[in-house]
Amino acid sequence: MKLKNEQEDFIAQLYHEMYSKLCIYAMNALKDRELAEEAVQDTFCIACMKVNSLISSDNPQGWITLTLKNVIRNIIKSRSRMNSLIISALSIEDIQIIAPEDDMEFNVIYSDLLNKEDFKLLMMIVIDKYTMLEASEELGISIEACKKRVQRAKNKLKKIIEEKLQMYVPNVSSEYICI
Repeated sequence: MKLKNEQEDFIAQLYHEMYSKLCIYAMNALKDRELAEEAVQDTFCIACMKVNSLISSDNPQGWITLTLKNVIRNIIKSRSRMNSLIISALSIEDIQIIAPEDDMEFNVIYSDLLNKEDFKLLMMIVIDKYTMLEASEELGISIEACKKRVQRAKNKLKKIIEEKLQMYVPNVSSEYICI
């Protein structure tokens, strides 16, 4: 979608006016500078996609702030789901591997749940707290490709967990698996 000059100017003015305040707000909520900057940039991407709604708003600064709050909430929710997913996966694997040897590395024990690349990506995002930007740069892919790979890896992991769960606890519903 191509923005008109007036729309670009309007968003640019809001960006320059609000960027610092929004970053501080996001850093307080997310406790991570790079992730906060990513959240603010995602907020302005949404503003560009919904520019007519933003311009017609009685309070554009409030609209941007509310959008940032929603972006932050989605980031926190997504990270929480990924953490729960990893914890669930580890718990399922513990059923199979009752007492792993202490010298075996975590990756060796659990990496067989997904292919090597997907496992590495989830570990970067969930355990190492990489932002999508950092992970995409590390892997040499675009941010959107990184987000899609994370989504696919999560779906694969959910399917694996559901299958393993059905093997060990046949009557349990997969609705308890949060991804």
